[in-house]
Amino acid sequence: MSSPDAPKPAAGHGVVGRLRAFVDSLAGRLLVLTAAAVLVGEAAVFMPALANYHEAWLRERINLSQVAALALEVSPDLEIADQLEYELLTNAEVQRVAMQREGERVLLLEDPSASPEGPFITYDYTTGSPVQRFAWAVETMTAPEGRVLRVMAKPRFESGEFIEIILNEGPLKRAMFAFARRFIFYSMLILMAAGALVYGALTLAFVQPMRELTRSIERFRDKPEDVTVTFARTSRSDEIGRASNAAADMAEQVRAALRQKDRLAALGAAVARIGHDLRNMLSTAQLVADRLAKSDDPNVRALAPRLERTIGRAAGLAASTLKYGRADEEQPVLKPVDVAEVSAEAAADALIGFEDVTYRATIEAGLACVADAEHLHRVLVNLIRNGAQAMQGHARSDNNRSIVIRAARFGDRCEIDIIDHGPGVRENLREKLFEPFVSAAPEAGGTGLGLAIARELTRAMGGDLQLTRTGAEGATFQIILPAA
Repeated sequence: MSSPDAPKPAAGHGVVGRLRAFVDSLAGRLLVLTAAAVLVGEAAVFMPALANYHEAWLRERINLSQVAALALEVSPDLEIADQLEYELLTNAEVQRVAMQREGERVLLLEDPSASPEGPFITYDYTTGSPVQRFAWAVETMTAPEGRVLRVMAKPRFESGEFIEIILNEGPLKRAMFAFARRFIFYSMLILMAAGALVYGALTLAFVQPMRELTRSIERFRDKPEDVTVTFARTSRSDEIGRASNAAADMAEQVRAALRQKDRLAALGAAVARIGHDLRNMLSTAQLVADRLAKSDDPNVRALAPRLERTIGRAAGLAASTLKYGRADEEQPVLKPVDVAEVSAEAAADALIGFEDVTYRATIEAGLACVADAEHLHRVLVNLIRNGAQAMQGHARSDNNRSIVIRAARFGDRCEIDIIDHGPGVRENLREKLFEPFVSAAPEAGGTGLGLAIARELTRAMGGDLQLTRTGAEGATFQIILPAA
């Protein structure tokens, strides 16, 4: 039960949070873009329409004024009753009408009660550009009240240079505001309806699939092992379809990797439990083998060394397996290392027991790389010994039984090639050669951990280890390290 003094959440906090989340979502941003497009479309349609209405309204007054002037010209003695002249001017909503003919300006109609005086605001439609006419419409909408306009245009019903009318701007301004209200109302309805249709279509086609994909990814992130979290496969060929199918493939691969990880973890735990007892058993067997080597029976003494070697390999396999499982390699101490020196030391250690294998080096003079000397020594020993083992059971017509180390500097990196002349790496092993427990020469009794450990050590020093060549002429492994 909560305390009465406990602080209460602010009212509307949940609504504000949901609104903010919606604005930050893809649907919210799409809605903002749609609304912005509607407003831009409204402005793009409204302003030209307003300018056209401004010009049409004035031209209509010009045409009415010219009709009134024609009525005056066809009347007897070019005279007309004052009442009729007033009605014609009132109908045209103008105060004065004049015509320019052959360089002479002729006053046709005038309302004597209005008697407009300058200065006038002139709109000359005989020379005005479309941009200028648009500016006139905006000016009328924003101008103060009480202005008088002088409008000039080409006559429509007779010849002449131009017809000129004088009128108050007030009726035009009121008509434009009324037109603007009607236009904005109906055009906004149309644009909002179109925007709603576009927004709905885009939401169904893109936003909703992305929302479902995002939710599935988030659920998978939280519980990758839960098989109920699925990614729907789709036949869509666009980016969303490819993303959905790629996510489904990724989920299958991740779950397979997790299952494999669990199995390896269980296997590692089992090996760790039996490791101690196994090493004790092998120690006992080693003592027995030592005693058998001192037996009076020559046959027993002949078999004892083989038994010792077998027990030694079994002990080495158990020790290296446990060591790899602990993943407790020390961090490398990086410093300049002389490549020729460390290569010679590694070859001397690796080729013990391989009297028929020679070592040759082609190393750039003074070459040094940034590495941990001990780690690099271990990597080279492993690669040289692997090459010697590969050549041991491989007869060559040219009797070439040499391990060659070739090293040089290329830019900011050192490349060290370890070349053997064995049978090469079998094709079915090349893709997974650096994986743990994969041995390129299982007949030699290897654990399949040497190359995996060598690559880990090389990458820990900021470099890499890769197989660059293999075939009937032998194999080449390349170590890449930063140059000193």
